[in-house]
Amino acid sequence: MLSRRHLRIKVFQALYALQVAREANYELALDFIAECFKPDLNSMEPQDLVQLEAFRKAAAAVLETNYRSGKIAPDDQTPPRVAVVAKNALTQYLQRVNEDRSRIGHKMIPEIDAIYDTYLFVLQLFVQMGVLSKTERSRQYEDPDGPQLARLSGFDTNQIVVMLAQHAPLQTELIRRGAGWSDAQNTFVRKLFRDILRHDETYQTYCAARTHTPQEDQALLDYALKTVLFKHEDCIAFFEQADLCWNETSDIVRKMAVKTLKLVQSTNELELSALTDAWDEDQYFMEELFKQTIDNELVYEEIIGEPLKNWDLERLASTDYLILKMSLAEMTHFSGIPIKVTINEAIELAKQYSTPKSGKFVNGILDTLSKSMLKDGKIRKSGRGLLDNQ
Repeated sequence: MLSRRHLRIKVFQALYALQVAREANYELALDFIAECFKPDLNSMEPQDLVQLEAFRKAAAAVLETNYRSGKIAPDDQTPPRVAVVAKNALTQYLQRVNEDRSRIGHKMIPEIDAIYDTYLFVLQLFVQMGVLSKTERSRQYEDPDGPQLARLSGFDTNQIVVMLAQHAPLQTELIRRGAGWSDAQNTFVRKLFRDILRHDETYQTYCAARTHTPQEDQALLDYALKTVLFKHEDCIAFFEQADLCWNETSDIVRKMAVKTLKLVQSTNELELSALTDAWDEDQYFMEELFKQTIDNELVYEEIIGEPLKNWDLERLASTDYLILKMSLAEMTHFSGIPIKVTINEAIELAKQYSTPKSGKFVNGILDTLSKSMLKDGKIRKSGRGLLDNQ
């Protein structure tokens, strides 16, 4: 099951990606300014290199002063040529940032939704291994390149795999979501079966018995999931290539698959797990947290700057700064989430994505800010959000 922690991680990753894109766009804006004030080597007129360099520096200074606010105030002291170039550079910068914001923001939901596709793939993977197992057991001659595998049973006789193969909702969902099998997936499944599982002692022992109890069928799939599919280096490499965030999503997929398989053993019925019990709410949470963090960034920076007024902000890790702003957005715009929950989640984010001391630092700053903002009425909690805020 997807937790709010995973949603926060995804929002943080999106915000960090936007931050990197902004920095790149700012460099492009500076390049544009530099290009505008390059000497014209084809001109017959003499070039004032000193003045061109002064104009370049002046335009860059105007951009630096105003790129965060997005507006350039009229200034009679700025040469007209400098003002025009700076304005054009800022316009291009803002346009690129808005495009990146839209692109990155729209990717968050599909990337979360893709976790469910991976879960379906894992279930269907057992079905495909059942097909390979049946082909293996129907051979009249041993494979000279493989181990001498007993053929009394295999994945194809495993009753849970049989149920998966016959489960219409699984096949319907695979078709509906367009989760067809690519050549890379087919190659991976064959490699998994032929090069890994066929050589595995646990699977060989299973194949040596003609019949199996429901518990034994369950145990084989649990073993294949936990010990092979989510731990073998070849399997990890395959999933990481398909999902750059596999380190975070693997635990979700594994738990969903284990839950599905355990339900078969306890109820003798197969039911697909849901990615979340409240997808609409979770989607709103992600989109709104992303939006509010960006829209109120300058306000949050001013708030954060108060307890850090004696700090050199250049020393502050950019990830810490981002986590603080994201946490303030959550505190102020989600009245139903207790402050303690927000702070604890921020600490975990800092531990995972920032410096070794970041967890303690983030905890201290957010604790100070939350108390001050509660007192000033800048944070208002209701319902569950009132818990632990007294």
